[in-house]
Amino acid sequence: MKIYIALIKKEFYQIIRDFSSILIAFVLPLMILILYRWGVNLDTVRITLGIKNDDINPKIETLMNSFHHSDYITTRFYSSKEEMYKEIRNSNLKGAIIFPNDFTKKLMRNTTPDVFVITDGSEANLANFVSSYCLSILNLWLSQNRDLNYEISPPLINPDIRFWYNQDINSHHFILPGSLAVTMNMIGMLLTALVISREWERGTIEALFSTNITKMHLVVGKYVPYFILGMASFIFNIFLCIKVFQIPFRGNIFILLFVSALYLICCLGVGLTISSSYKEQFSSSQMALSFGLLPALMLSGLIYPISSMPLFFQYLTSILPPRYFITFIQSEFMAGSVPKIIIINSIFLSLLGLGLFFIVYNNIDLRLEKCKKQLKTTD
Repeated sequence: MKIYIALIKKEFYQIIRDFSSILIAFVLPLMILILYRWGVNLDTVRITLGIKNDDINPKIETLMNSFHHSDYITTRFYSSKEEMYKEIRNSNLKGAIIFPNDFTKKLMRNTTPDVFVITDGSEANLANFVSSYCLSILNLWLSQNRDLNYEISPPLINPDIRFWYNQDINSHHFILPGSLAVTMNMIGMLLTALVISREWERGTIEALFSTNITKMHLVVGKYVPYFILGMASFIFNIFLCIKVFQIPFRGNIFILLFVSALYLICCLGVGLTISSSYKEQFSSSQMALSFGLLPALMLSGLIYPISSMPLFFQYLTSILPPRYFITFIQSEFMAGSVPKIIIINSIFLSLLGLGLFFIVYNNIDLRLEKCKKQLKTTD
């Protein structure tokens, strides 16, 4: 037991002396959360739309006001088609709508008028939003202007739409909790990916080979300090999300910490596996960034649904810890504690963490025993 305490103390002293670990644990997640809070937005609002109105009837002014006061559209009015087309080509406009000079006349005669809607098809999803926003505003305006003779056929189905779990339809309510998976993945890997590599570069690893420590002493001595530091960083992130960024939390904080601890163990295991495979800090950090950022961002289900990925990548995500943690933490924030989600994801994270622990254990064992044998033969 004294050996474990001595090794853990040694790691804490190195953390205090090397301030980069503190920066990685607390400054890096703060920067990522700020980026995701104010720099990333999946809500398609404030689309810049060009409008050219050739109809001089005063009734159409209320329609122009409907476009102008929409929460989803920023309008720009043009008198020239060529100028408006030029703005679309320069990507200053995401779409345009042209009202012909007989628009209100046809409405008053109960005939279908023509409206010309142009969208920038270089972004397919955004183009669909432009067309649907224009159609929604037009239909709403027609329903509110009963003095026109144009008759709108009643819909066959009148849906009553209610949004569960995210009533405000705010993408930040699931992006910020999901981003914690990416943040903790990077922190856990970066903190531990440099641990053993740093020992090799500084030459302090050879001092350990001359002692009586075992491979379990070395592995546990590396896990525990960075686990404590990682959990402190995670609690700091949760505080920022709930108190500072005002993200609603409906789950249980103790369940959140328990499953997060399992996830952090997986991240530390990946980082220690990388660190025990390379003797240079630069190589270890590059591998940690590659395995910590890209899979967690692209293959975890945070941005792209896993069900829409090719079959190969769907199977590949089953061995990635962020997949299970993102499902869990988004559920905890938006829906509350769901027993099925908690149990399934906890089991998978436990299995992955245990498997990674044995990989680190065996990997360090081979290197440690080899070096001890070399030292004994040279003696």
